Amino acid sequence: MLTIQKHNYGGLYRGLLHKSLSAAFALGMAFMPQSAAYAASISADRASAVVFVYQRVGEEAMPQSSISVEQFREHIRELQTDGYTVLPLKTIIKALKAGEALPQRAIAITLEGGWKSTLQNAVPLLHEAGLPYTVFYASDMADNNAANHMTWREMRALRRNKLADLAILPASYSHMAQQSPEKNAEAINRAVSRYRAEFGEDPQFFAYPYGEYSADVRKQVAEYKFEAAFSQQSGVAYAGSDFTAVPRFIMTDTFGDLDRFMLTANALPLPVSDIMPDNMIVGENPPPIGFTVTPELTDLGKLSCFISGIGKAELVKPGGNRVEIRLDRMLEERRTRINCTMPDDTVIPGQPQSWRWFGMQLVLADYMDEENVESGDRPE
Repeated sequence: MLTIQKHNYGGLYRGLLHKSLSAAFALGMAFMPQSAAYAASISADRASAVVFVYQRVGEEAMPQSSISVEQFREHIRELQTDGYTVLPLKTIIKALKAGEALPQRAIAITLEGGWKSTLQNAVPLLHEAGLPYTVFYASDMADNNAANHMTWREMRALRRNKLADLAILPASYSHMAQQSPEKNAEAINRAVSRYRAEFGEDPQFFAYPYGEYSADVRKQVAEYKFEAAFSQQSGVAYAGSDFTAVPRFIMTDTFGDLDRFMLTANALPLPVSDIMPDNMIVGENPPPIGFTVTPELTDLGKLSCFISGIGKAELVKPGGNRVEIRLDRMLEERRTRINCTMPDDTVIPGQPQSWRWFGMQLVLADYMDEENVESGDRPE
């Protein structure tokens, strides 16, 4: 039982798509059957999965946090081809934590925020396609009958469907790194209590609002012993993931076209360690950035990193598999994303090139005393 207690990725995607998208990506392409074993290039590939996160669906006034219904429908059609296996989030996390093999191109779908538009525009398409999904919601929105959010009655009805699971955000849906430990504990405790009251059991999963957390916040969330907590930095979940901050690929109008979706759906893990900075909230600007790539990957000449608002980064390799980014300019945006990719060495005839992916998200500490809630993300 639980214890109560502005982005710019254009250079990255254009570069990868130029190299990897070809006729092999056509819909209807024959992929390896999900039951077949496949040769993993590195050990992490055997137990890995891509987790997608959608917020609003079909809200044209909120392009920074919404995706069009047509784009979402295209994603569903793609996932219905033979190349993917869409599984419940709980099935994937259980397998990853046990180190058990998953089908090639295992996918999980998450819907963030409990928005009414996802209920109206996304859920019917998922049910029609028979695809499982998990809804992360903030209980205060339901308790206060907040406009544009699902009600308790609607969420109870969802939970009765075998395709749907529910999971929690902090009750108040606030930037946790800007709150005191006491306020965060109060918000998590209230969310857990309301879940128990409505559904008669403990929640398994938690998500950080806006994907943001400090080192202290992550440590505090870990004390609740959720099966996993989810962030919003890009990357592939695998057996060696930090289950207090599981990566997800976020899909929006700007970055949700079918090419990008297919590129990320085919992504593989890029295991790294000794990550700098070790706190998403950074006080030093420019911050020191670095990580050590698994020794199973040796050709680091193929590695590229892109920084939102800056572009392609110059990589320094001081020795071994250590990689560093030494910026000569300050970060200017409140939030910065860093995405590092490299092509997988294994190319299977008739299948698209897969790219290994590791992502980071940094938030400038100078902004922590300001509200800075993105206009498209604020609960209503």
